[in-house]
Amino acid sequence: MKTSGQGFAYRIFQARQYLLNRVPYKVIFLVTGLLATAWFLARVIPKPSRAGYPCMRAAAPFMSGFVLYLLSFTSSFFAFKKAKELMGRKSFVSASLLMAAGLIAGIVFFTSHTKQPAYANITVMSEPPDGSNNPMGEGQGIFPGRVIWAWNPDATNAACANEPGNSFWDYKNNDTLIIRNMVEESIMELTGASSFQEAWDKMFRYQNLRKHGESKSYQPDEKIFIKINQGTVRWVLNNQEKDNGFAWPTSGGMNAIQPAWRRNHYAATETGPFVVLNILRHLVHYAGVPQENISIGDPMSHIFKHNFQVWHDEFPNVQYVDKTTERFNRTYILDALEPSVNYSDKGEVLKQKDERLFEAMEEADYMINVACLKSHAHGGITLCAKNHFGSITRGEAAHLHPSLISPGNLDQSNDGYKKYRVKVDIMRHKYLGANTMLFIVEGLFGGGANEVRPPRKWNMPPFNGHWSSSIFMSLDQVALESVCYDFLRTEFNGTNQPENYPNWYGVDDYLHQAADPASRPDNLQYDPDGEGAFGSLGVHEHWNNHIDKEYSINLGKSSGIELVQVSGMPVSTAEIHHEKPIMLTAYPNPFTDQLNISFETSMPAQVNIQMIDASGRILQIIENQFFPAGQHRVQWSAATENLKPGMYLVSVYVSSGSGYRHQSHKVQLIK
Repeated sequence: MKTSGQGFAYRIFQARQYLLNRVPYKVIFLVTGLLATAWFLARVIPKPSRAGYPCMRAAAPFMSGFVLYLLSFTSSFFAFKKAKELMGRKSFVSASLLMAAGLIAGIVFFTSHTKQPAYANITVMSEPPDGSNNPMGEGQGIFPGRVIWAWNPDATNAACANEPGNSFWDYKNNDTLIIRNMVEESIMELTGASSFQEAWDKMFRYQNLRKHGESKSYQPDEKIFIKINQGTVRWVLNNQEKDNGFAWPTSGGMNAIQPAWRRNHYAATETGPFVVLNILRHLVHYAGVPQENISIGDPMSHIFKHNFQVWHDEFPNVQYVDKTTERFNRTYILDALEPSVNYSDKGEVLKQKDERLFEAMEEADYMINVACLKSHAHGGITLCAKNHFGSITRGEAAHLHPSLISPGNLDQSNDGYKKYRVKVDIMRHKYLGANTMLFIVEGLFGGGANEVRPPRKWNMPPFNGHWSSSIFMSLDQVALESVCYDFLRTEFNGTNQPENYPNWYGVDDYLHQAADPASRPDNLQYDPDGEGAFGSLGVHEHWNNHIDKEYSINLGKSSGIELVQVSGMPVSTAEIHHEKPIMLTAYPNPFTDQLNISFETSMPAQVNIQMIDASGRILQIIENQFFPAGQHRVQWSAATENLKPGMYLVSVYVSSGSGYRHQSHKVQLIK
């Protein structure tokens, strides 16, 4: 129970946090500094012993920063004024010393109110307490504990400035062909399949076996919900921008006319168009899912135009769910009638005891969770579990923050282990984590300063000052988030990046608990949906070091996490199983109409041949056709497709009894 003084300090901080991203930081600094100073003096002068009270310790950082700000301003002002007088008297040495002092005071003045807030009482770890390569829990997946890391620096444009006309979602900043191959190679390695059709069938069968105890393929009437991360800064949009689904702002440009809180959050780290586009292609073309049976969105929010246009142009019958409008081909998403989430803390930590989801999520037979790779100013990190804070029907999710490391006030923290973590409820819930067949973390442009900031280039190896250019994928959510956590805690460690939220003590507490029931709080049973107690949801551990990035299975152990790295190179041979190259040639190149595609198979094989344009759109030339061993040539005419001149990619996929191979060549169509 807070004292009245604690409550006052808490309300000051809550108001400050609410305004932090809506009002210029300088204004917030001045107001909170003035209030904190007045409160501190009013309480401490009559009774000095109150200086040790928790509320006074909370107010002290604001007061000291405010006082330093005022002192530096006045010192700088009078130093320059006196220096001017001395210059007039030709006392150049004294004037120079005063000017130097004034300059130092000026630097303090201009920087003292731009610092990020300090988080009191939250311990920062140098290393996680469970150490390296000490797995806990039971691996999930076709290959238990397997996590795929697709990394290719050529997938993203190093010159991307993240400004209007040059944003991270623009085609010119994404090599869509490389991204396509990163997704496809990841799917093949994740499942060990020899064709895309087999890969998706394996995933459906594994999910149905895990959920229903029956290895069952996808059925044509079953529905899929793709949960994206597109609601982090939804409050920045005005109503017109929400209606149009634009990436904000839609007018005025990002010049000085725009308020600071809009400029500072332009192009925040959220879902981009191209990873999801390739998941849609696979679901429709290889898994056989009817478009109308697929829903996609961030239900609490809306779908930005830069995503919607890319997806809708190719898949117009997919249900693009939107909480803000029924216009512009969006489908308004409805709240479920009854609560389905019952938080396991029973009101001890969260004030809200239960929660409603959305009808489309509860009706889905399968879910695919596409989160983003970024740190978080309250939870340390935000990945697939935290992505579901946008799946509840309330307009916001701040009421769930008390279960995070930083619940929202400076005089209290929630760090450490064996505490109630709402993300464990989410990871187990029958409509959320338990219904998810594929977990993806998009990290092409990963990790801003926190959840509402734009992407930054990464400095840890192997990124070395480039975008993170990565995609992570797994059937084991615990393993996936453990791997992404290792990346985030290494990059955002106070050195590679100035922030260190991912290194707060206990950030991975929810992963410990999800992996191992013994790590859960005493006298608390997680049961978010009335299905009863549950065991391990996956395997957790930390890598051996940030250079080698090896987990237990990589080191030859029988259990733990296995990190598999792929590159998705589109032009050279992608020999996943290290077999003989396909020996693909395409000629003439450039070509005007007729294109000859020559390839060799070392044994009888099923072959797919595709022509892919610069946007990544697929034209099927040969589909699932059987070829005997030997040299083959296929002739193809561009005239029947009415193609425009430009660069295209010819891709040949060969599936045989010994594995899967893929090779591509770029060709140019001229007229």
